[in-house]
Amino acid sequence: MKEKVPIMTISRRQHPVASEMGLIDTAAQFEYLRDRTFHYQVFNNENCLVEVDCEPPHNLNPEALEIALQIALLLNCEILNEIHVMRKTVIDGSNTSGFQRTVIVGLNGHISYKGKRILITQVTLEEDAAAIVDEENGKVVYRLNRLGVPLVEIDTGILEGYSPQEIQEIAYLIGIIARSTTKTKHGIGSIRQDVNVSIRNGPRVEVKGMQELGMLAKVVELEAQRQTKEKIKEETRAANPDGTTRFLRPLPGASRMYPETDIPPVVLSKEYIDEIKKSLPEPWTNKIERFKSKLKLPDVLAKEILGSEYLDLFERIVAKTKVDPTIVANTFVSVVKDLVRREKVEINRIQEHRFFELFESLGEKKFVKEAMPEIIKYLAAYPQNGVADALNELDLKPMTSEEVREIAKGILTQPNMPFEKAYGIVMSKVRGKIDAQEVMKIVKSMVK
Repeated sequence: MKEKVPIMTISRRQHPVASEMGLIDTAAQFEYLRDRTFHYQVFNNENCLVEVDCEPPHNLNPEALEIALQIALLLNCEILNEIHVMRKTVIDGSNTSGFQRTVIVGLNGHISYKGKRILITQVTLEEDAAAIVDEENGKVVYRLNRLGVPLVEIDTGILEGYSPQEIQEIAYLIGIIARSTTKTKHGIGSIRQDVNVSIRNGPRVEVKGMQELGMLAKVVELEAQRQTKEKIKEETRAANPDGTTRFLRPLPGASRMYPETDIPPVVLSKEYIDEIKKSLPEPWTNKIERFKSKLKLPDVLAKEILGSEYLDLFERIVAKTKVDPTIVANTFVSVVKDLVRREKVEINRIQEHRFFELFESLGEKKFVKEAMPEIIKYLAAYPQNGVADALNELDLKPMTSEEVREIAKGILTQPNMPFEKAYGIVMSKVRGKIDAQEVMKIVKSMVK
């Protein structure tokens, strides 16, 4: 999804149709009565006739199916012998065809949480929706370059008797299991949470659109509180940034599902499933314990790197270099993250082999770890250059303790200078060239 300027825009209106049982879905009827026009931006090299609904869909993406099956197996699901693609009526404009294609690949799975068995009712391979760009005066604009991207939906059973925070932790575990395939996207919005909330004897309310896992507990808590104070109807609501919710549409029913007649059923042979089982990644439970016991990572850091997009790269760097795994993990989950968030550094400009070069140089003591942020910024700005170039141009070659002592001696000519002030001045001159703890030790020994 690199293209920014569309090559054309098409416009549509959408109408509900009856299911095979002759029923019209309530949610679809509601969207139709909103009387909106949909405008779709089409992008060069990123869209085809399928996305604009001018060509029948192709067969299931075999790689996407394999990833969905891997996730289902990691969640201990029963795999079906034959899968059938269905159409789910969606006429909010997010799909040009008026429906989303979806296929169940696994049923009746489970995970363990605090010694309890959490039911995974089904795992579904779906197509993602178009991304909304703008909405004003009954006109809705969508970008088509996200439409049809493979999406895996994981449904749990009813989570009764769990606190909002525990529900968030369960969602985290499911996300980690999915990401253990190393084939899922990362970043805000790549994992989205929908949650059904109902209080005792109350109707079900679906809350959609939580793109940040950290919001889940707050949304569940505030929605439960709202349901104790208001008259509740079965409906779909959207999550607001502050954790409250707003009405979207009535709750959809079974009437919106019907078979996809353009895609034939897919037989999943025993031999095919057995091959997938052989290539399953290491279970996350084993991996996190290995990180803590063998690599000596603290619990929080082990969990953070496990959920990081750099997990695979982290493991390969640790296996190849002699750098402390804690430093490698901290670089990816803290240093890199801060550079992206605070300074908008384009980390994706750095080629993978540069990271190996970076940590090999650190292991050979060509620089100190405090210089890491500046070197990473340099590599992102000049991807054609290497670590040696960064060290030369940024003047980050390590200093000896004696060199630091000489600098400190010149600064401490002032009588009765406080340690904090002296340390700060010395660090401003040697930062990135020697370990900060060593500087602190030297200055402390010299302050009278």
